[in-house]
Amino acid sequence: MFYEAPSTRYIVCHLLRLRHAPRTDCSAATTPAAHSQATPATAASPAQRSFHDPTYKISFDYPAEWNFTRRDHEISTFRLDARTAARTTLLRAVVSIPVNPFPDSTFSGAYLYFSVTPHLNDAACARQAAPPAGVMPATDKAPAVQGRRGAVSEIAGISFARGHDEQRAICVIQRDEVYTTLRRGACYRFDLAINNFCGGEVSGVRDITEQELNQVRSRLEAILATVRFDAK
Repeated sequence: MFYEAPSTRYIVCHLLRLRHAPRTDCSAATTPAAHSQATPATAASPAQRSFHDPTYKISFDYPAEWNFTRRDHEISTFRLDARTAARTTLLRAVVSIPVNPFPDSTFSGAYLYFSVTPHLNDAACARQAAPPAGVMPATDKAPAVQGRRGAVSEIAGISFARGHDEQRAICVIQRDEVYTTLRRGACYRFDLAINNFCGGEVSGVRDITEQELNQVRSRLEAILATVRFDAK
């Protein structure tokens, strides 16, 4: 396996997204070679594939047609999307939706990130699910960022601390559902990130609806529901 630089299309797409006016799904803007080099060979079924991390002894399944890689910047921008991750957090895998399911909307990408922060205690791990320090709810006068920390959720028999983070420019441009759990002295983290840009006259397309956001979120949650730890 060798490293291949991000494609020009991918770089341009994310530059546009940072300026709040992309017209394509950046998760689909990868080179075929980068995708094929990183895709695991294990097939869970004809419709899905399985990722297994032998170091941290965890697996999950994802749709076979989705993009997959173990490295950031090929199909993703982890540090931009997962703002509460610690500096010592290690990205282990990321999957992204391959096509825009709502091409006439402001949707620009959906990602599930799996990362691990070694040598952490339970309290510090749970804090990663909280919004960044000093973040206040956004208002019309100060539409910066907002977030919230929710109760503990149990998914696939695993207890997770759950939080929500949002990033704003003119509108909300990124939503991140954060799930963390402590295992074997390490903090296991999953980010379900949905990105969009601001619509209206600026972009000429309609804003993505709450119903459409929920549909995308459900697809990410279906992947999270397959998470399982090795028996030993």
